[in-house]
Amino acid sequence: MNKILSNKSVLLIATMLSTMMLATSSMASLAPIAAFAQEDVPDMEALLTQVSPDSTSEEDTTASEEDTSDNAGTGDVVVDPVVETAAEADTNVNADTHVITDEEDCDEANDEVNQANDQSADLGDRSEGEVGDNGVFVAPKVQTAAGVGLNLNVDTDVVLVDGCNPSDDLNQANDQSVDETTGNDLEAGEDSTIVDPTRQVSNLFAQNIGVDNDVVRPVL
Repeated sequence: MNKILSNKSVLLIATMLSTMMLATSSMASLAPIAAFAQEDVPDMEALLTQVSPDSTSEEDTTASEEDTSDNAGTGDVVVDPVVETAAEADTNVNADTHVITDEEDCDEANDEVNQANDQSADLGDRSEGEVGDNGVFVAPKVQTAAGVGLNLNVDTDVVLVDGCNPSDDLNQANDQSVDETTGNDLEAGEDSTIVDPTRQVSNLFAQNIGVDNDVVRPVL
């Protein structure tokens, strides 16, 4: 077992050694060196291994560390971010072209077109966790939803006979919805703080385009 000397013990030993050295030097200048009796020589090993009342053993230090570990979790900072993203893009494109050279074929140029986009984003999440006493729980949430719906119909009829007027039935629709919800299921100890900022962004774009370009040139 290792021993630790206090400042007082070290100072005492140093003083004793200095006194002995001075005494030996003085005696050497007056007379031949006289040998010290074995019983007059201090037991240096005993002095160096002496334990001071103020010293702390290795076992005491270890016990102190164990006491600190009993409070694990106190004052912790927990960060639990949540990021949710939903993106959807739907496009309907249709093109019809007819060339009518006979009046009896005029009905073939009457088109019925149905175009629809149905988009929905459902974003919902709950933060779960716990923090001890005097802790901080940070649970930021970011929800982003984006939707693009496009319907495009191009109809071009070339009528080369008299008495033909094509008629089209065009139905276009975009149905878009976004549901963004958040919540927390957090446990916090005494004097703890919960920070839960939420940022929600929804960007929706929808457009319907119908082009009806009929060229009537009755030349036949």
